[in-house]
Amino acid sequence: MTPDNGRKVVVKLFRPGDPVPDNGSEWPDSTPEERLLAVWELTLNCLAWETFGEPRLQRSVSRVQRGRR
Repeated sequence: MTPDNGRKVVVKLFRPGDPVPDNGSEWPDSTPEERLLAVWELTLNCLAWETFGEPRLQRSVSRVQRGRR
């Protein structure tokens, strides 16, 4: 995603010793899809700090062999 997507970003600064305001008014009106999208954006931002890029589906291959009966 690019920063020019027309969305508003709000940044809040909390200094040590300052009371933390109630954030309950930010998410109650959002849908679960909107919350999941917000978490995914944060995940991608954190992954951008690394050199790995977007995570891929992890698959492991194993073979289960049953004993004879």
